[in-house]
Amino acid sequence: MAEPDLTRVRAALDAGDFARARELIDDLTLPPSSELLELQAMAAYGDGDLEGALAAYGDLYRLHLENDEPCEAARAAVNVGMYLMMDSGLMAPVRAWLSRAERLVAKAPDNPVRAWLAAVRTYERLMCGDMPGTGHWARKAMEGGRRHGLKAPAIIGQVAHARVRIHDGAVDEGLSALDDVAVELSAGNLDPLTSGQMWCEVICAMQWIGQHDRAEQWTEAMERWRHDAAFGGLGGRCRVHQAEIMRLRGPCDAAEQEALLACEELRPWMRREYGWPLTELGNARLRKGDFAGAEEAFMAAYQNAWLPQPGLAWLRLAQGRTEEAFSMIENALEHPFDIPSNLPNAGHCRSSPLRKICTSMPRRDWRCSTRRRAKLIGNDSPKRKRISKRPRPTTTFTGQNWPAPTASF
Repeated sequence: MAEPDLTRVRAALDAGDFARARELIDDLTLPPSSELLELQAMAAYGDGDLEGALAAYGDLYRLHLENDEPCEAARAAVNVGMYLMMDSGLMAPVRAWLSRAERLVAKAPDNPVRAWLAAVRTYERLMCGDMPGTGHWARKAMEGGRRHGLKAPAIIGQVAHARVRIHDGAVDEGLSALDDVAVELSAGNLDPLTSGQMWCEVICAMQWIGQHDRAEQWTEAMERWRHDAAFGGLGGRCRVHQAEIMRLRGPCDAAEQEALLACEELRPWMRREYGWPLTELGNARLRKGDFAGAEEAFMAAYQNAWLPQPGLAWLRLAQGRTEEAFSMIENALEHPFDIPSNLPNAGHCRSSPLRKICTSMPRRDWRCSTRRRAKLIGNDSPKRKRISKRPRPTTTFTGQNWPAPTASF
């Protein structure tokens, strides 16, 4: 049987016309093939149909199993896990698909699929806050990617490994590695999906530790990339980062509009993470003093299973509800939610944005005991004790003078 001519489908995908690509695929009267199912998955994802993309990769997985192609089936299983992780945040299904892939390549210790498997395992561990596990799998992704000439998994591993080094205290080393990745991304040497995801990760990592100037400069580079190459939910993710920078630098009206556009663009793709753009919308509104609008956005984020902290606590403080703000921070520190949030997902960095609210609060608003206050600020180390003795601000928090958190994202 002659191979089907899928040139028009590929041309539509290359042009970013994903709806047209899906129409062309639907008009075909062909039995499923690995090439056709790959294109079907790409077209569905680009058109905002995450379930359609997952279904196509699932069909591809089963087709390879039927054809006794275990390594190819493993690659399809890794793709299912990767797309689930990117846009659903549901780690149990992610781990299940990755386990399937591992079983399929058990007898192929040096197959290139293992590099991709390690890359996705890396971020499954990172999203769960397992920094030692992240480092282990990141090294495997880098080694496997370089050995097999696969740039994408090697870069994914490098970004995650840099975040581990930063978490471990080797900040300069980690930032240097992130800068190196950003240069590679700017050169356009990777596929659009990996590029978009890694731009997001690089900038998140820099904002994570308060490197806002650095993040701003790379965000500008990401913006230039976005207009030509972003597809699916990647453009919306870029908009969230742009909104974050605008909120910190101004103008806040522009930050709010960018966050609104991000929410609109990300709606078809994001499931569990949809609270991220909503939280940034609330942050922008809070910064401009729109407390009612901020409340609406933060509550919408919460309803999407996202913890909108520390923004919500800052809002309560701005509203004069100091005890409620204290209680929120106290609860978040003592009983961390196992749900996504803008807070770093591991180590002391996670508590830093929360404690900053207490250290930034005017002394006259400290309506709690000294012991409780010390506990919230974290006076359990000599360094923190020195910080806690610094003079407290005397100005009233209004929203416009909201301090930029050092490790919020």
